[in-house]
Parts: sequence; structure tokens; C-alpha cells
Amino acid sequence: MIDNLEQIKSVAQKDTFANEISIFIKNMLSQDMDKALHIAKSLFFSPETHPRVRYGIGELMGSFKNPQIFNQILSYFILKNFPDRMALICSLKSFANLESVPALEAYYKEASHRERLEIIDALAAVQSPDTIEFLSQIHNQQIEYLREPEPDELPEIRDRASSALSKNIMRFDMF
Repeated sequence: MIDNLEQIKSVAQKDTFANEISIFIKNMLSQDMDKALHIAKSLFFSPETHPRVRYGIGELMGSFKNPQIFNQILSYFILKNFPDRMALICSLKSFANLESVPALEAYYKEASHRERLEIIDALAAVQSPDTIEFLSQIHNQQIEYLREPEPDELPEIRDRASSALSKNIMRFDMF
């Protein structure tokens, strides 16, 4: 389908052109959705793809509005059998799909600090009373963690949760 996919995969192994690859896929989206999806899937799920490249592609995955891709990403996330959790969380954020909320909330308690921040952003993208409640619990430090945050991480977590809450509440106020 794509003549130079192997060359693109080779370039995607390094983060040197991470932004350019994202821009390439974004431009391809407006020209040929099927080709763009093929490239994005091939790179995203390739184990050789550099994490920064995969993350950039993850930011675009929701643009395809493809329920099969969403379900595949959510399945990998739930089953914990994909090595790049940050890219999965980023992809789920780009879909802003309510179906991902229970999995994101469940994983939050065991996540690393960077993953927690990404989960907060992903929850902020989903408009629902459940996300508002969970973000409020994070902000008010009412979460029982499996791995407690470091004391110096708490202010950043609270700030991010506060920002996410205000975005979510403002969206509700608009209706």
C-alpha cells in the first residue's frame, strides 16, 4: 500500500524526526485517510518505533475516529501487554472516549508520576460527571495509591487536576 513504509519505519526508530513524522501523518490525513491510518498503525504498533515518535502518533490517533483502533488501544492498555504505556494513554486521550475512563482510573493508582499526569489530561478530555468526581478526588488527595506519589510530585498532580477540573466544569457550564 505504501511503497516507502520500510524507510519511514527506519526513520521512526530514532526521535530525530519525531515532529516531522507527526506532521507527515497529519498532512496525509487530509489527503488520504486510509494511507494515513495504515502508516499510523504500522508505526504506532511497531516495537522498533521510538517512544517519542509513537507518542506523537498517539496524539493523532483520535483524528481517525476509528472504533477498531480505539478498541485495540484500549485492549492493549487494559491487558498491560504493550511496552509503551505513555503512548497508549496519549492515544486514549486523543479519542476522548468515555469507555476508556474506568481503565484509566483503575491504572492511575499504580501509574508512574508521568503516567499519572497524562491520565489526568486524558480524563480532562472526556466530559462526564465520573471524570469530574475522579479529578476532584485526585485534587483533594482522596486516592488510595498502590505507589504513593513523592512529596515533591503532589503539587504538580494537584495543579494538573485543578486545571483539568476547571476545563471539564467549564464545558458543562456551556450547555
